[in-house]
Amino acid sequence: MRKEFYDMRVRFFGVFIVILGLFFIVAPFQKFTVSMLEGYSGNPMIEKFLPGAMLNRLKEWNFYINSQWYGKNFGQMVGIIGIIMGFPLFAREFENGTITFLLVRKPRRWIYFTKFTTAAIATVLLMVLGALLPLVYSIVVGKEYVVSVVPKFMVHNIFGALLWYAVSAFFSVLFNEQVKPLLASLGLLALTTTAGLLKPLRYLNTFSYQLGISVFEKGKVDVGYTFGVIVIISLFVVAGYFVFECKEV
Repeated sequence: MRKEFYDMRVRFFGVFIVILGLFFIVAPFQKFTVSMLEGYSGNPMIEKFLPGAMLNRLKEWNFYINSQWYGKNFGQMVGIIGIIMGFPLFAREFENGTITFLLVRKPRRWIYFTKFTTAAIATVLLMVLGALLPLVYSIVVGKEYVVSVVPKFMVHNIFGALLWYAVSAFFSVLFNEQVKPLLASLGLLALTTTAGLLKPLRYLNTFSYQLGISVFEKGKVDVGYTFGVIVIISLFVVAGYFVFECKEV
């Protein structure tokens, strides 16, 4: 497991730096954002997508940081971060030929679950850190913040990322080159998002889940969708394991 953490350190810290940088593009500029939008308040196109009531709500710190962070910037990155953490997991070993060395030392079950679990822990840690940023920043700058929403958004962030991490890891087992699982995962993300625009297939659009729409609208975690995500994650984990067990080296 120590080797796995060492191998993914560049990805982990690279993604974390991007998350941190994105947050500080959003958080300190509430007044600037509101004043800029107020300058376009007479524009009918702006009024259509951003009515005056919504603009007034952006002046409230809680609504601003939650909508711009969880409901926009960080929320939109959740699935992509999961894919980034999962796509090279096994494909890199096959591509570099190091899988043979690993199989000599350890059984396939140990290799699969150690690699999968280690990267999953790193993915969860990134989601926790990203979800905690609004709270930490609010404390540091002395802004009043409703803490109760943080764990609710965090649940959506974690399982949204783990879903696409599991998908990406499965493709990583399936293919012997790192580019293919990345493209396959991104393609599936685009396909499900597009299909989810149709009302009967809206459940396929995972962005609605990872953005925490139910937290905004109902103030609570979408338990049913979360359970469904856990089931799908489990199916991909099991499928990936059987493919790895049967795959020729």
